[in-house]
Amino acid sequence: MKKIIPIVILLFLSIEISAQVDRSQPPKSGPPPVINLGKPKTFTLKNGLKVIIVENSKLPRAYANLDIDNYPDFEGEIKGVSSLVSSLMGNGTTNQSKDGYNEEIDYMGASLSLSAGGGYASSLKRYFPRVLEMMSDGLINPVFSDEDFDKEKNILIDGIKASQKSVPDIANQVNGKLFFGSNHPFGEFANLETVGNITLNDAKKYYKTFAKPNNAYLTIVGDVVFEEVKSLVENLFGKWKKGKLPNYKMPLVNNLNVPEINFIDMSNAVQSEISIGNIINISMSHPDYFALRLANQIYGGSGGKLYLNLREDKGFTYGAYSGVETSRYVGRFNASTSVRNEVTDSSIVEIIKELDIMTNQNVTEEKLASVKEKFVGNFIMSTEQPSTIANFARNIDKFNLPENYYETYLENFQKVTIDDIKRVSDKYFKKDQIRIVVVGKGVDVISSLEKLPYDINYYDKNGDPTSKPDFSTPTGITKETVLNKYIDAIGGMDKIKDINAVSMLAEAEIQPGMKIQMVGIKAEPNKSVMMMMMMGNTLMKMVFDGEKGSISSQGMVTPMPDESVKDLIKSTQPFEEVGMLTDDNVKFSSVEEEDGKTLNVLEYSGAEGKVFVYFDADTGLKYKQTVIAKMPDGSELAQTTYFNDYREVNGVLFPYVVSMPLGPQNLEMKIVNLTINPQVSDADFTIEK
Repeated sequence: MKKIIPIVILLFLSIEISAQVDRSQPPKSGPPPVINLGKPKTFTLKNGLKVIIVENSKLPRAYANLDIDNYPDFEGEIKGVSSLVSSLMGNGTTNQSKDGYNEEIDYMGASLSLSAGGGYASSLKRYFPRVLEMMSDGLINPVFSDEDFDKEKNILIDGIKASQKSVPDIANQVNGKLFFGSNHPFGEFANLETVGNITLNDAKKYYKTFAKPNNAYLTIVGDVVFEEVKSLVENLFGKWKKGKLPNYKMPLVNNLNVPEINFIDMSNAVQSEISIGNIINISMSHPDYFALRLANQIYGGSGGKLYLNLREDKGFTYGAYSGVETSRYVGRFNASTSVRNEVTDSSIVEIIKELDIMTNQNVTEEKLASVKEKFVGNFIMSTEQPSTIANFARNIDKFNLPENYYETYLENFQKVTIDDIKRVSDKYFKKDQIRIVVVGKGVDVISSLEKLPYDINYYDKNGDPTSKPDFSTPTGITKETVLNKYIDAIGGMDKIKDINAVSMLAEAEIQPGMKIQMVGIKAEPNKSVMMMMMMGNTLMKMVFDGEKGSISSQGMVTPMPDESVKDLIKSTQPFEEVGMLTDDNVKFSSVEEEDGKTLNVLEYSGAEGKVFVYFDADTGLKYKQTVIAKMPDGSELAQTTYFNDYREVNGVLFPYVVSMPLGPQNLEMKIVNLTINPQVSDADFTIEK
C-alpha cells in the first residue's frame, strides 16, 4: 500500500502539470547546444602553402586533401583544357613511370588522385609518408605525354558526343550559359570545337599557370603526429615553387527585367527538364546567409514545399528541389525538376505559386522550428568527423570568416525569425525577374507553354538563339509510307522475302582489353535467340521458340514475361518492320530534327513500354529506336539505340554499328560477322529449363 500511494500522487501531479500546458502554442526553442569544436594545428610554408593538421588516432589511417583555391578561369576557345589537365595528372612523374606509379599505389591499398584543382590521398598509417611523397611528386613533377594526351582527349570527345543526346546533360550545360552568359566562367562549357582546339602545349601551359602553392591549402587528418608530419610536408612540398597568380576580371551578371521562358527543343526528350531561378549575390559571411539557408530548405529542400506539391499532391514528378549557391563571386537561386511532358506548363505554374507563398505569407512556427532542428542535427553529426574541424579552419581562412564563425553557427540559425524568412524570400527569390528554362520535346509541350503569361525565346543545344521550330506535321506521311521507304532502302520486299534467317556476331570494348560479345539468330516467322558473353562466359541468354521463351542469367532460368511473349508471337523475324506494316498498334507519330537529319517517327506500345522508331526522311533508313520503360518505382527510363554504318550483304543493307549511350559512356557494338540464311533448326531455339 505504501508503494502505491507515491505512484498515485505522481500520476495526479503529472495530470495537473499537463493541464496547465498551453498546447495551442508551439514550444520555444531551447538554447543551442554548446559544441567544443577544438582547434586544428596549422602552419604556412615559405612558398605560401597553408597546412592544416588534425591528429586523430582512432583508426590507423590518414588522408591528405589539397585544395588549390584559384580564381575562376575563363578558358574560352580551349574550354576543356582544365579537364584534360586533371585527367593527365597522376599518370606517373619524371621520377617514376606511369605503370610503376599506379602499381605501387595498388600494392599499398591506397587511394591517390590529382587534378588541376588539387588532389586527394588516403592510406594506412604505415604507408602514409610514402603516399604523401608520391602525391607531392605527382603534383610537382607531372608527365604530360603525347600518347596520354591523345587518349584522354579522345575520351573527352566521346563523352561530349554522348552528352549531346542526353536531355539532362544539355539542360545542365545550357542553364549555365543562359544564366551567366557565354563569356563567363560559370556559363561556358566544352564542346567538340573547343576540345578540338586544345594542344598538349595548352595543357602544359595551364598547369604551369594555375598549379601554385601560394593559393593552396593542404589538409591532413588521421593517425599522425604533428611534428613528424610538419617536417615531412616541409621536405616534400617546400620545393613546390610559388608564382604570380593570373589576374582575371569576371564579367558582371544581371537578372532579367521581366520573367521569360527559354526553350530548348530535344526531340528525344521523354520528360521536360525545368529550371527556374535568378542570380543572387551572397556569401557565407553575409548576415542573410543563415535565414536564406532555412528559407531554401522550407521551399525546396527534402520534404519542402516543392516536393510536397509536385510529387506528393500532384504526382507530376519523383523529385523537385531548389538550391541557393552562396559564392564569393556570383551565385544563383534555382528550382529544378523533371516532369512528364503533359504537365510541363502546370509544373511551372505550381513552382511559381509556391514562390508567391514564400514571399507573401509567413511560415508557421512549427515549420521553422522543425527546419532549424534539421540543421542543428546535421551540424552536430558533422562535428563527429575529424575532417570537419579541418574544413572549418580552411573555410574561415578561405572565405574570410570571423574566427568564431562555427562556434556561433547554431546560435545564428536559432536567431532566425519568421519575419526573416519572409524578408529573405522576397529579397533573393526574385519571382518578377525569374528565368524559366525548359528542355523538352517541343511538339508535345510548346502549345501549352504558349498559354502561360511569359514570352518564349528559343535556343539550340549549344545555348545559342534560334527561331521557333516548325512543329507542324507534313501531310502525306503515314506509317505505310515510312515503312515502305525503309524496306525499299534496304533492298526491297523481293530481296527480303528470300531471307528466312540471319545470324550475327558483334562485339564491343567496355574497357581497354576487355570485350563483350553478342551472338544472335533471328528466323522466320518469329524465332530468336540472343546471348551476351564475356571472356568465354555467357552472361545472359534469351530464347524464343515461336510460342514461349526463357531468359537465363547467372545460372538462373526464368520464363519470359507474358507481355514479351505476346509481342514476339506477332513479330516477323528477321525483319520486324514487315510486320509493323499491318500492326494496328503501330502509328505515325511526328516529324523531328536531330543532328541535321529530318526524322519520321513511328510509335507503338510494347511489353517494355512505349517504343519510338526514327527513320531518316532522306535515306529511309532506320536511324534510332527509343524504348521508354516503366521502372519498379513508377518512374520512366528512356534507352536509345542508334543504327549506323549500313552495309550490303546479299543485296540487303544491315547496320554494322549499333550504339547505346549509357550515361557518359557509349556502348558501341560492331558486327564482326553476319550470315544470311544460315543452317538453323528447332534445336537452336530450345527453351532452357
